[in-house]
Amino acid sequence: MKYLTYVWRNARRNPARSLLTIASTAVCLFLMMILLSFFAINDEVSGSVGVFNRVCVLNANGFAGRIPIAFVNEIAQIDGVRAATPFSWFGGKYHDEILPFAQFGVDADVAFAIMNEFSIPADQLEAFKKTKNGCVIGRKLANERKLKVGDPLPLERDLYPVDLDLTVQGVYDGPTNRDLRMCLFHWGYLDELLKRANAGTTGVAVSGNAGMVFVKCESAARMAALCKTIDDRFRNSDSPTRTQTEEAFGKMFAEMLGDLKGMIRVIGLAVVFSLLCVAANSMAMSMRERTTEVAVLKAIGFGRRLVLALVLTEAVLVAGIGGIVGSFGCKLLCDVVDLSRYSAGFLPFYYIPWPIALEGLAVALAIGFVSGLLPALRAANSSVVDGLRRVI
Repeated sequence: MKYLTYVWRNARRNPARSLLTIASTAVCLFLMMILLSFFAINDEVSGSVGVFNRVCVLNANGFAGRIPIAFVNEIAQIDGVRAATPFSWFGGKYHDEILPFAQFGVDADVAFAIMNEFSIPADQLEAFKKTKNGCVIGRKLANERKLKVGDPLPLERDLYPVDLDLTVQGVYDGPTNRDLRMCLFHWGYLDELLKRANAGTTGVAVSGNAGMVFVKCESAARMAALCKTIDDRFRNSDSPTRTQTEEAFGKMFAEMLGDLKGMIRVIGLAVVFSLLCVAANSMAMSMRERTTEVAVLKAIGFGRRLVLALVLTEAVLVAGIGGIVGSFGCKLLCDVVDLSRYSAGFLPFYYIPWPIALEGLAVALAIGFVSGLLPALRAANSSVVDGLRRVI
């Protein structure tokens, strides 16, 4: 304990230098936590959806292709399929907001049986099923837009040539790592409006498109076989399909970003190297100022190993404080403040996973150890005579 008191006193000897070292470590780690957590969240969420036994059916040409609504009923009749729903993106504007939240047309009768991680009061679900222009919204969306059951939710046209005049019939809730800002409405309501808009025109029809099909399977063991069965069934149709598990579907979005993950890791290494230089320079300056003090310690009986340990502990302490402030402070901020609401709809949720926070702290401690190693070795191997000569 007496040695820890000595180390703490030395760390506070030059407050300005120590605070600047701590601040630089904390700020850099804070920013790295924000960047690295984006990919960590995607991997964590993609891995956690496997327990729900769901697959996604898209057009073989991707999102630009169509999935005829008739495919939904055919898929639902396949042995091993528990339920299937269209999942059609609308992308309308709410009060002139650009991409304010996700909006999907679904089959209200089976949507929450498929997405069973979400919960909704039974009376609200029943009202949603019975109301043609009804919708249900996530808890976060309801809180942020001050919406409640019975409120209108108008969505202006953007992707499609129609407007949706929706009414909130329910508010669903669910785990924090799920999208609680979605708006789910009746696919049939959208399709009916599109048919009216297309009546008497010679343009390309946009009605009858399920967008994609969200499928609940009876068991995980049958998912791979079902993916092949579905694709084989529609292989020779006008709209061939590509079916994949929900986990693979989620990872597909990360792959669309290319090698951004590798680029961020390279930037992270550059940041770590910069922090290492800053911390090493701080410790080197501190030990140069205490050359005589180290010589006195060795003269009164402090051994080389003890001097080495004291200097290394001081370096790790300063960097560790910065790591705690940067990594745990970032996690605390993201737990208290929902940063995803400021992402213009790009991120449905955002948090700092514990492994990333602990990784940030470990990096800070490693920086402290490496930055203090050379000054500690020099102090441990310094000559008592040379150190005391400065006093004479």
